Amino acid sequence: KKCPVCEMLLLKSDNIVQFKGINFWLCSEQCRDRFNQRPSLYIGDPKHGKSVKQHGVKVEKKHTIKLVLPDNHESIDLLIQYLNSLMGVIQARINQGQLEIEYDLIQVSLGEIESFIKSTGIAIEQSWIDKVHNALIHYNEDGELDNLGHPYKDN
Repeated sequence: KKCPVCEMLLLKSDNIVQFKGINFWLCSEQCRDRFNQRPSLYIGDPKHGKSVKQHGVKVEKKHTIKLVLPDNHESIDLLIQYLNSLMGVIQARINQGQLEIEYDLIQVSLGEIESFIKSTGIAIEQSWIDKVHNALIHYNEDGELDNLGHPYKDN
């Protein structure tokens, strides 16, 4: 069995979700939460065919996030290591004191990445204009995911 979100091969999983009477096994809580938000992104149906994920669609995004970085370089290195291991993150790096992050929207959103960073205790530095900008990005990403989740007929 494969996780429908990240396609990791599953030997055993306790993350089972039932959707339309079918059990789906997911590799992690992150994949389970992602699947529960928009199952149509990851699974097709007999009437409309495969989902965008099953078609191999990737929606690559790149953003810069201003962080209040700790003085400890080990903490920064650990943050980058954790971000780079997060599902859907293509590359995370610090450039001139700011986080540059590339990710696949099908697997992770900017909002989820920001929540993960905040959970580490590292503050995200935002002026009011940055907050408005990020809110618009979150809104656009949600709309984009909703649109991608609509099934379409295979050719």
